[in-house]
Amino acid sequence: MKSELETDAAAGDPYACLALAYFMQTGKELDMDIPESVVWYERAAALGCARAHWELTRIYLEGEFVERDETVACAHLMRAAELGNADSQVFLGDEHMSGGLVERDPAEAFRWYSRAAEQGVSSAKFTVGYMYAHGIGVDRSDTEAEMWFSSAGLTGQADMFLDIGMCYEYGLNGIVHNEVEAARWYKYGVDMGHEKCILCWNSVMESLGGAAREPLEDRLDRLSMTEAQREVNERAGALATADELFDQGMMEEAYESYGHAARLGSPEAMFAQAMMLHQGIGVKRDDISAIKELSHAANAGSEDAQFYLARTYESSRFPTDDSQIVKLYSDAAYNGFLAAYYYLSKYVDHPEIYARRTHTRR
Repeated sequence: MKSELETDAAAGDPYACLALAYFMQTGKELDMDIPESVVWYERAAALGCARAHWELTRIYLEGEFVERDETVACAHLMRAAELGNADSQVFLGDEHMSGGLVERDPAEAFRWYSRAAEQGVSSAKFTVGYMYAHGIGVDRSDTEAEMWFSSAGLTGQADMFLDIGMCYEYGLNGIVHNEVEAARWYKYGVDMGHEKCILCWNSVMESLGGAAREPLEDRLDRLSMTEAQREVNERAGALATADELFDQGMMEEAYESYGHAARLGSPEAMFAQAMMLHQGIGVKRDDISAIKELSHAANAGSEDAQFYLARTYESSRFPTDDSQIVKLYSDAAYNGFLAAYYYLSKYVDHPEIYARRTHTRR
């Protein structure tokens, strides 16, 4: 007997087609079947799903599951961008600047970056500001540049500020060397308490004060030794150890290792613990504790946890309201759990637009 999802996909629901494609591609919910997943992505795209066009762009460019075909990829890329997919708009802007997949055309690049910026993508806001500041693909305008720079500063994340600051300080990725601008972008991260931005800001301020500029290699070495980076490395190592123990069938040890990684802040480890608690793998089954851990993982940013917590709430076994379910599906979709778009569409019209507008984008 067909599930509701399969029935809706067969009836031409684009987000049901997208969900089937995603489940078949990832092996979640359904057996992995890459060729069939491509078929369903194609169907979703033909029905006007922008995200499906973007997924097909990447599939045809990577050439891992199908024969690499830049012509087909470009056709999907253009359609995804035209339909409003912000990731494809930024990518198309990049390609028009580099002259890779498409003809180099800074004016076209500016047009696509602008469309992404207008949708709230902070990195695109910075790029639009930079193009205005230097007259790239558009008439120079310091006023417009400052407007977009300020908007990027208000909505961006600290890691983005670090990257921009490094580009300005060392003249990377086509950015003109400017230590004053580097200090400005680092300062946004400093105000957020970002350890790496603080380190870089102190260094560039010393340079502006007359000290010799720190070589890039030395800076990268120092950044790799920060407490923040050590925590990232420790968290990744703990998760890798837990995964290895799980693969070896050492379930009790894996559960304890996932717990260690979870305490270090790993959303993936929190989700793994929740699933093991729910299924009684390596630990006594405890659905109440599983839901608590699933909630922690969802709050920490696990798209899997966000999706399955929403599904759990929908089952009516736990009290909640539709607004919480909608938020979880929106978060999951935004973070890459593509099947969530289908379930989100049960609550809101135009789920792609909804998810995009309810999140601050890099």
